[in-house]
Order: sequence, then structure tokens, then C-alpha cells
Amino acid sequence: MGLGLELAGTNATWVFEHDRIEINYSSGLGHPRLLRKLKHRTIPYHAISRATAAGGDGHPQLTLHLRPGADPLTEVAAGQLADDSEPNQIELEPNQQELAAYYADHINDHCDLNPDSDALAPRFLVEVDQSPRRLKGYDGEASFDGSAVEFQWHPDASRVKHRSPKRRHELTELVGVEWVKPGLTSGHFLLVPHGDRAEAPPADNIRALLFGFGFGTTANSLPFAAAVLAAIRQAQPELTALGAAPEPRMLPGAPQRPEMSREEILATIRELGQLHADGILTQQEFEAKKRELLDRL
Repeated sequence: MGLGLELAGTNATWVFEHDRIEINYSSGLGHPRLLRKLKHRTIPYHAISRATAAGGDGHPQLTLHLRPGADPLTEVAAGQLADDSEPNQIELEPNQQELAAYYADHINDHCDLNPDSDALAPRFLVEVDQSPRRLKGYDGEASFDGSAVEFQWHPDASRVKHRSPKRRHELTELVGVEWVKPGLTSGHFLLVPHGDRAEAPPADNIRALLFGFGFGTTANSLPFAAAVLAAIRQAQPELTALGAAPEPRMLPGAPQRPEMSREEILATIRELGQLHADGILTQQEFEAKKRELLDRL
């Protein structure tokens, strides 16, 4: 493909260079917050396994399928993102089906030249921003300084978390991260340590930050988790080389719910009632979540 050739879609613009695809995401308020937060990504051709074109709901979509182990963001997301938040997909206008197929063919021609296009990547090939950053969760905050992750717990965090003197976790102590997409009262970011994988539930795990009630949004928490994972692998390249990176421990789209005490469940129901009173939740949404929580008593 010619240098600088552009493909403009409704959610992004892809610029094709000789060795990579530069993705610039649309910044309008109607677009997913994750893509607006990412702003830009560079996907090298040697990180791509194949491309596919599909019709969608009248809007053709061109999707990049990356090699396993090539992209920390894709690895952390583990299939939990909705289609409109998929960072490796561009949506075109209804009359551009042939254009989507054309570009898919050309990308696949590039992939055919790479004998390792379906193989596990030897390291992360897609770069993510690893600059220091902070993430605010429901029961605390996490900060990442490039060499460690440190937690500061909010007053409503569990007693187990408050009693633990361990707040700072060096990257060399870890083999990976686990990210469960935030929901109204669910989701978490978890550091996975070396050694014994037996873990306390996220609510009592000193290496886990809970999401929910608007805290830990996908746009904020997924790039944070990807940055930490990339730094762990960079600090310990043998994890990828030896195949020691942990497999996701839960099915995408079906995250485990953190255990909650009776007091936490009742407090959550009261908070849901306030959200309903403020008009944030509908009566149907409030009743559904209330029943779900009462079933856990």
C-alpha cells in the first residue's frame, strides 16, 4: 500500500504506512470514551494475524486480528469490550462494503509475507503509554510509577485491606494483571503474583481494586491495566519467552462477583435507592439490581 494512504471511517481514520497502520480515533462526544481516551495507536504489520471485513448493521466493518501476545491492551481486555469500543476495528459507511473487502485483502497480503503471523509474539509488539498514572476505584486508588503499583484504600474498603501493611507491589513480584470490565456494582483490577495462585475474593484481596458506581470506568481502567502489564513483561521478558504469563481466570463477559458481607449488600441497596431517587436508575433497573443483591444474602 502507498505511504500515507488514508481510510476514513465513522469511528477512526487508518493511515497505511509501509510497515504499520496508524489509527487515529474520532474525538466527538458521540464516540466511545475508551477510543477518545486512547486517541491514537500504532499497529505494526508484524503484529497482525489477519484482517476481516463484515457487513455489520448496514455499516461494513474492517477488523484487525492481532497475534496472540502482541498487544497488552487486547490481552487485558480478553474479549470483554463491546464492538463499538473495539480499538482494532473501523466502521465505514453503508456503501463501502467493497472498500472494506479491498483493504482486508491488502492487509492479508502483508500478513502472508510474515511466516509468524499466527504464532505467539515473542514480546509485546504494540506499544502502550507506560507513563506514571493513577486509577480511582470504588474502594481505593492505585498509582503506577513505572516500577511498582501502590494502593491507597478508601474508608469503605474492607477491614482486610486496611489491616494489611503491604500497599506497594513491585513489578518483579508479579506475573500479570486481571481486568474485569466495570459494571454498576462489579468489576476489578487485580495484580497477579508469582507462586501460589490461590486468592482471596477481590473485595478482600490486597492486590485488587474494586470498580462500580462510576469508579474504574473502562476508559480509565483498561489503559491503566495495559500499561502495568506491559511494564511487567518489559521488566521480566522471560515471562513471555517461557510461556509463564497467566491465562485469564474467568470467562470474558462473565466476571466473578466479589464476595460482599450482609452490611455491604444492604449499604449497596441503599446507594442504589439513592441513584433511583436521583433519576439515574430506572425503576426496572433498580428492582433488578435489588433482587440480585438480595439473592446474595
